[in-house]
Amino acid sequence: MEVIDNIAGVIGYATVRADDGKIEEVKGSSANALSDLTAYFSSAGEAIRNNFGMGSLDYISLVYGNNRLIIVPYKDKYVGIETEREFDPQVIVKQLSGLVFIEKPAVEVPRALDSKMRQINLLIKEFGSTTDSDHWIELLNQSLGVLGRDIAPFMGVVEGSLVFKKAPPPENEDDFSHALRSVVDFLVKKAVEEMGSSQARAKVQTVIERMR
Repeated sequence: MEVIDNIAGVIGYATVRADDGKIEEVKGSSANALSDLTAYFSSAGEAIRNNFGMGSLDYISLVYGNNRLIIVPYKDKYVGIETEREFDPQVIVKQLSGLVFIEKPAVEVPRALDSKMRQINLLIKEFGSTTDSDHWIELLNQSLGVLGRDIAPFMGVVEGSLVFKKAPPPENEDDFSHALRSVVDFLVKKAVEEMGSSQARAKVQTVIERMR
């Protein structure tokens, strides 16, 4: 989802799905966990609305420190917009009603690359399930940092998951496949170092089963 950048006073924003709270996009320069705040308070707002029969939810406004978070429902999502504390929520809601939200098309990548990317994300989740998940995300970032200049700009970590930011050139598919395999090898090697070969092997096997 794009835009909102055109509204003066916006620090950052996050969009989450209304049905399950899944984070879809985070943008801006906020120092706060906008995605988590948006997911939590939109869910809480729905519960309060339902329990007290308050009808439709127009927006939620929260104040913390010098900032304000305005959560607005939009189609099947909630948009959490952070502004300065003094900002009038009615102003932002009025401006939002006139904006056109443009859905970013999903980045399409070859099936082999998509499968390898999914494997990496499952490994990160599995390795981090019994340790510090942030540590494994940092290791993932490290592995991407050593990829070639022709490959690194195409990939990145968003909300703890590896994603393709743009489709790789078809003629370079083999190069990207090799790069992703190197990331897998790096993560598995670190797992063996940190948790021992037996536990690492078991977790890798769990990921293989999930990939089937």
